[in-house]
Amino acid sequence: MMRAVCDTTARIVHEVKPTHYGLSTPCSEWTVRDLANHLLATLELGRALLSDEPPAVQAGPGELPVEDLVGTDLVGAYRTGATALVAATTSESVGRLHGTPLGEMPGAGLAGFAALDVLVHGWDLAKAIGHETTIDPALADPMLAFAQQAIGDDMGMRAPRIGPAITVPDGADTTSRLVAYLGREP
Repeated sequence: MMRAVCDTTARIVHEVKPTHYGLSTPCSEWTVRDLANHLLATLELGRALLSDEPPAVQAGPGELPVEDLVGTDLVGAYRTGATALVAATTSESVGRLHGTPLGEMPGAGLAGFAALDVLVHGWDLAKAIGHETTIDPALADPMLAFAQQAIGDDMGMRAPRIGPAITVPDGADTTSRLVAYLGREP
């Protein structure tokens, strides 16, 4: 699942050009460059937490990194980070507890949050640059189920970057239901 999520977002990252960096995103306080930096920090934070190592990047969950991670090669930086996160997502790491900034967390939940973050921020980037935003239901369905179980309706779990759920029409596709559940306008 982690590999499929990272590959899905990689296809969008390949479409992001430096001319897009100043565009606004569904993460209203962030530009495309900010969001790309957050995405790269998320890859490293997930890798580090699943490996029980300190992250090489200073950024907490839902925050921008202290340093610019995009540099001049977003695609290369994403590829390196995604490869490391996928490698850290082993049956052993997913099957045990890990220390996180939010307390101890089962590896399966930690991997789920990392995958959800990578997938939905890929959607955010796609939306910002005008790229196709439909997520394969084989990924969107389990990510929606995970989000509903792990986050629920508790606004404390949604803060600081997940807004209140937005209502979508009956029969909305899974991508729309997923992003709306996380406070984004499909």
